[in-house]
Amino acid sequence: MKNKLHLHQSIPSSVKIFSWILIVAGIFFFYVFTFNPGLSFPGASITDYSSQLGFSSAGVRVLGSVVALLISVIFNKPQWLFITLISRLVIETGDIIVNVATDGTITNTILIGVIAILELWAVIKLYKIIKT
Repeated sequence: MKNKLHLHQSIPSSVKIFSWILIVAGIFFFYVFTFNPGLSFPGASITDYSSQLGFSSAGVRVLGSVVALLISVIFNKPQWLFITLISRLVIETGDIIVNVATDGTITNTILIGVIAILELWAVIKLYKIIKT
């Protein structure tokens, strides 16, 4: 049973570093979405209820992702991080589709694409570890 669970596995250092970058960036974007969207979205405000709800919901989504990343890295669980990054890839793909469909800024779309590619790299790296 012990061999099946691969209890000796750990997250590679390069993936840990990338995860910590995502955690720090996520904390920043939680602040931006929830309290000051004008920092990243020129002209955006949270003066009416629908804007507050939309930005706050996005902030909570980001915070949930940060918590999942943090738990995975602190407990050094590649399987947990694998699942977390898969869910983030789905979210990033959705964000790219929404950006393209709504004529979002090209810079934002490219940045999300780069993050998604790096997350895919981390998922592949983790998958190789999990399968060994």
